[in-house]
Amino acid sequence: MAEETKKKAEAPAAPAAAEKKEPAKAEKAKSAGLFTKTPVLLGGVMVLEAAVLIGGFKFLNRGAQTAQGASLATDKPGGEGSKNTDEKKVVEIPVVEFRAPNKQSGRTFLYDVSIFIVVKEANSEKVKTTLKDRDATVKDRIRTIIAQSDPEKLGGGSEPGLETLRRQIKYQLDEILGGGESQIDEVLVARCIPFRADY
Repeated sequence: MAEETKKKAEAPAAPAAAEKKEPAKAEKAKSAGLFTKTPVLLGGVMVLEAAVLIGGFKFLNRGAQTAQGASLATDKPGGEGSKNTDEKKVVEIPVVEFRAPNKQSGRTFLYDVSIFIVVKEANSEKVKTTLKDRDATVKDRIRTIIAQSDPEKLGGGSEPGLETLRRQIKYQLDEILGGGESQIDEVLVARCIPFRADY
């Protein structure tokens, strides 16, 4: 009987110990549940994000669209572009063909240049006579521009289109031609070839 009382005394202690172990297991189960739910939650967020991105791309990309081009004006007789055709016609007038020196790099280069200007046909006779009358002044100004220019810009290294040279020549020719408004539509540099002069 003593054994039975001993077992009975130990029996209530066993459920109390089991109760103490069960909350620890319950907490472990709760924390394990958090770690098992986190990847599922992240996966769900990623799926939702992908759906939003795909929907946004579909909304913004509504298929291929054609590019709009500019309409071209034609100079056909009797057509839309036939008004004031004399004002639209242009003429290329030769300005100079000569060699000009440049010593800016420390070496002497001779630049063989050929320069033309584009003017409206209505102004061409006036421009031709002015250029013929002021030929020495024109050559002097263009020679000065070439002599003061950076050889890198004249040789086409940093400016393949010779934009600076064209702009400077246009300014000087506008000054020579006078008349306030520019009569020159464009300056054409047909040739600008450097030759070493100091061997």
